[in-house]
Amino acid sequence: MDSDATALDSLLEKVHLDGGHDFRNYKRGTVIRRLERRLFVTGARTYLDYMQFLDAHPEEYELLADYLTIKVSGFFRSAYTFLQLAGLVLSELVSCKRDQRQPSLRFWSTACARGEEPYSIAILLTGLLGKNLRYSNISIHATDISRQALHEAQAGLYSPQEVESLPPYILATYFTRQDGGYTVNSDIKQMVNFSYFDLTSTKTSPFTNLDCVFCCNVLIYLQKQLQERVLGMLYDSLATPGYLILGEAETPTSSLNGKLECLDTKAKIYKKNVSLSS
Repeated sequence: MDSDATALDSLLEKVHLDGGHDFRNYKRGTVIRRLERRLFVTGARTYLDYMQFLDAHPEEYELLADYLTIKVSGFFRSAYTFLQLAGLVLSELVSCKRDQRQPSLRFWSTACARGEEPYSIAILLTGLLGKNLRYSNISIHATDISRQALHEAQAGLYSPQEVESLPPYILATYFTRQDGGYTVNSDIKQMVNFSYFDLTSTKTSPFTNLDCVFCCNVLIYLQKQLQERVLGMLYDSLATPGYLILGEAETPTSSLNGKLECLDTKAKIYKKNVSLSS
């Protein structure tokens, strides 16, 4: 058992140094289960065999990273979280911006997978703002560690099964039937900017002064130390006031205590206030 653990440490260190992907502080159970599949596919029997395979086939690094990242998503994946987002966050945020005569709204979907989350945000904003949308400067940054997922997200094409849970009026208003599936309409696509970013690789956010950050179904796969580092980076990326959405599946660390006001304990919605951040 100890030798397997040591071999796994060596493998993850190699993936970090040679492949540029850092999974060293991901929860080991998740990593081991997903690695087993790659070992089977490549014919490797041990972690050492797999490291040798990586040397001979460097393209495997990207395939491994794609396989180790969790890409299960869906439009409005948590109905309760998006309901609270609309009621607790967006209405207040839009009202505050209007009072300050600041038309810009900046969002970040930190693990966007195939784009369902940022497109859901764009759809929600479009419905909320209505005719005022044309006077708003909205930026929705969407990042992920999987380049393949980002490519598919930019295309915005989804199968009938992937959109079947959407209300008919949402599907009719914001999607177009195409190639046996449904494509996100161009006005929604234009609100989202996709780019590659690994949350676990740095302490510095690529974005600053954000009004709202989404980090749903991510922290649950990370060890506590890495969770705290990621949360610290997300906190620093927020404007004041700014909102952090973690979603129902997460159990945030105590590092948020005293720094953010919790607006909803179920959806894990937090607000960065002037009094708490000063």
